[in-house]
Amino acid sequence: MNTLFSRIFLGLSIFLVILVSVWLFAPSGSGHYHLILTGVGKGRIHPYRAKFEPYRGKKMGGAAGIATVIKETVASFTGEPFNIVSIGSEISGTADAYFTRGSAVIAALNGIGIELMLIGNIEFTFGQDRLRELKKEADFVFLSSNVSESGTGQTPDFISPEVILYPGGGLRIGVVGFTPPSTPDLTSKGNVSGLEFALPGPDLKVRIEALRKAGVDLVVLLTLYDRSRISREEWVAVAQAHPDICVLLDYEIEEPPAIIRDGVVIKTVSGYNQSKEIDVLDLEISGRPAKILSFSGRRMAVNHAEIDPDPKMVQVVEAVTRKVQLQKKEKIADFAADYQREYSTECPIGNMIADAMRHETGSEIALQNSGGIQSDINSGEFTLGDLFNVLPFDNQVVTIDLSGSDLLELLTQSASRRRGILQVSGLTYSYANRSNDDYELKEVLIENESIIATRTYSVSTNSFLSDGGDNFLAFRNGRNLKYGRQQRDVVYDYLKMLSRQGEITLPATGRIRVEQ
Repeated sequence: MNTLFSRIFLGLSIFLVILVSVWLFAPSGSGHYHLILTGVGKGRIHPYRAKFEPYRGKKMGGAAGIATVIKETVASFTGEPFNIVSIGSEISGTADAYFTRGSAVIAALNGIGIELMLIGNIEFTFGQDRLRELKKEADFVFLSSNVSESGTGQTPDFISPEVILYPGGGLRIGVVGFTPPSTPDLTSKGNVSGLEFALPGPDLKVRIEALRKAGVDLVVLLTLYDRSRISREEWVAVAQAHPDICVLLDYEIEEPPAIIRDGVVIKTVSGYNQSKEIDVLDLEISGRPAKILSFSGRRMAVNHAEIDPDPKMVQVVEAVTRKVQLQKKEKIADFAADYQREYSTECPIGNMIADAMRHETGSEIALQNSGGIQSDINSGEFTLGDLFNVLPFDNQVVTIDLSGSDLLELLTQSASRRRGILQVSGLTYSYANRSNDDYELKEVLIENESIIATRTYSVSTNSFLSDGGDNFLAFRNGRNLKYGRQQRDVVYDYLKMLSRQGEITLPATGRIRVEQ
């Protein structure tokens, strides 16, 4: 009898041990997990009127609006585990960002409650030393897995190469981040001096495998790659590293659905976001390590017609931008009409900026990248804050000597539209573009004469382009570089001069023609 009782007791004990072990070691939140994604805010911590569909004319975005949408979203999870992360491109792009050198944006992101931010090229706008200072102000991690110091190969001290997040329910989420390898071509050289930006490759796979050995349940890879333009080689390297989730950018009006490709769940954030939306990836998971059973993506508008801004965040933003608001209100000029920035066609704003540089330097020609023009111009009063929205980057005006053949190479690349076209002053050009791979420079005229390949021309541009930015590498062939004032100051003075005659009109003069 004692023997039978002992066996029963032993069996029950073993069963209880197994039951307790399952309870202790299986993640209690194995039903669902949610990843909240922000980013590409470009310094937009105040709400603003959207210029493009589907939100044209609506009051959108801002930190207080984002905070409300995130709080409402988190409440809908009913206790299920989640994380809030940013894919970067946050700390520059507005007067609020510029006058506080990024501090106002960091304070807003602290208030929103993000846990980490991928470092993108925008984060290097104020230079490495300032980024190191901003890290001390941040309550979250600066993340990048492919940035290293030249010579040592070490990750800079203000960046973490990977992070393990603990959202609850026993889950452990590993996150790695990939800063654009093209960053040295997307910011001024001095901002990234001494740093290297690796392409995705075996190192990424090793890093993700190490996270799995450390016991994470899921691995998330944050990137600023465009989903439609990531190269086959880059995607193969990502797929071979085998993260569970990869976050990319999209440039669509309608949100692309979350998909699975080569075993990797892909969710996108809009490259046009500027705080207008937040994205959520909802996962149904099971087991340890977690298995993704199903997934779906959501994109929620930060539309002030539908929400009440979070009052605490309103106070935070007002406190960190109070002094900035007075500076932003300085009137520069009045415009007679609305002018829209363009990426792939000639625009009056681009003409005006190029004219301002040429007026400043006396150069024969001026060239401006379309991507450097970040906002439209509305009719009526134009303020210093508006100027910072149009030209948020801290570029200097640079005068260089370029050969005619270099100019032909630059304008041929412009015809591809891969990085937007070059806006011009002092010359006209025509081109055909049937696709990004089927394009042709037709004609270039300087003072109504064909360009001479062997002649040297005086060219003014911004310091971003003179460094070969946006992959316009022929600028690097320039000689006799002369660095002048900040481009924004040059345009400020030019507009002040024009405004003496009253309202400013910016005619489209047909400097750039698109042919078949």
